[in-house]
Amino acid sequence: MPDTHPTQIADSIGPERRAALATRFQKARSRTAELVAPLSPEDLMVQTAPYGTPAKWHLAHTSWLFEVAVLIPFSPGYRPCDPTFLDLFAARGNHPHPPPRALSRPTVAEIMRHRDHINAAVLHLIDQAEDGRWEAVAAAVTMAVAHERRHQERMLLHIKHALWCNPLRPAFEPPPDIPPAGTRQDGWVEKAGGLIEIGRPTPVPGFDHEGPRHRVWLDPYRLAARPVSCGEFLDFIKADGYSRRELWLSDGWDTARAEGWSAPLYWERTGSGGAGGWRIFTLYGMRPLDPDEPVCHVSWYEADAYARWAGARLPYEAEWEAVAADCDSMGNLLGTGHRHPCAGACHGAGPWQMCGDVWEWTRDAFTPYPGYRQPDGPDEAVHGRFAINRMVLRGGSCLTPFDHAGPWTRHHLRPESRLSVTGIRLAEDG
Repeated sequence: MPDTHPTQIADSIGPERRAALATRFQKARSRTAELVAPLSPEDLMVQTAPYGTPAKWHLAHTSWLFEVAVLIPFSPGYRPCDPTFLDLFAARGNHPHPPPRALSRPTVAEIMRHRDHINAAVLHLIDQAEDGRWEAVAAAVTMAVAHERRHQERMLLHIKHALWCNPLRPAFEPPPDIPPAGTRQDGWVEKAGGLIEIGRPTPVPGFDHEGPRHRVWLDPYRLAARPVSCGEFLDFIKADGYSRRELWLSDGWDTARAEGWSAPLYWERTGSGGAGGWRIFTLYGMRPLDPDEPVCHVSWYEADAYARWAGARLPYEAEWEAVAADCDSMGNLLGTGHRHPCAGACHGAGPWQMCGDVWEWTRDAFTPYPGYRQPDGPDEAVHGRFAINRMVLRGGSCLTPFDHAGPWTRHHLRPESRLSVTGIRLAEDG
């Protein structure tokens, strides 16, 4: 967009728009700092997950995008306070640099000072950007905010894995008071199918791989009114589901054997405790397994095997979205303060917890929608980076920011991934 002097613009950018963008920016940056507040500097440096990164790297990488996508292009005279950070904390896979687990320096204190420097510079830009460049500045800031909010979920997942790998099994924070969920209900949502539209409608904000909106034909089907519970998945374990090869796809069977899977990630069998003597590690530490809460940290392979054992299947993402579009019952998201899936209260007719508590696996591979055009951008926050070895998840989890969870939200993971808060909702042909 060419530069334009403010006096050439008839309608100047009002202070309320600048204040709204500044507030959105500050809330995202403050939330990230709040999430790491319970941790020690030593905690922030640990990397244990195979595809994970230390919390310290997330803190620096989110600042990196504000610097390269907002400040350097749009802030005249801006100079990076530490040019080495530009390469050191760039998007992984784009630049040759040491793996994050090897970065004992810069220190956490230096990274936090760098975040403060970026915060001040971005707020100054929002306040002083010329009207002719405002829309481009606002778009860049909004994109970088969305990137930071996505990393909040990833950072908590990596923190959880690091704490679980510690023999002391320390808690991330004390558990909140959770009221009793009430009676769990079963049921199905019937859909007649037909020609429907799916995809993020414009101008609703979101990620580009969630559009364009397009038409899909669906045959009659029904979707489970709630996610699969821990107690139901425990029945699969008791029925030797992990040992019955006929339930598994070939790649899934090989992966389960190689990894020694016999239960979801973070489940541990004990002599006493929750359902069947099982305990589970959460961000609140070890606790007895609650049979009524949604099962989580299962791979696509496990979800597919469970669905086959249950005489059902995983939903297609268009089926899932058609039901979610008519659902006004949100589940537990990051803003609620519960860092673990909760048993649903099941008020009303359902469906329940479609957006929140657990990401829900679908049968679909992560591919572009018809008519998709990939935009330019410096990071995966801008586009989907489609790959042949990713499966689609829908909804959102207890660690997902509220504005990243909705009927058209598309997430994607490798079929063997168990690190995210992933669960199961069953479907059947009508």
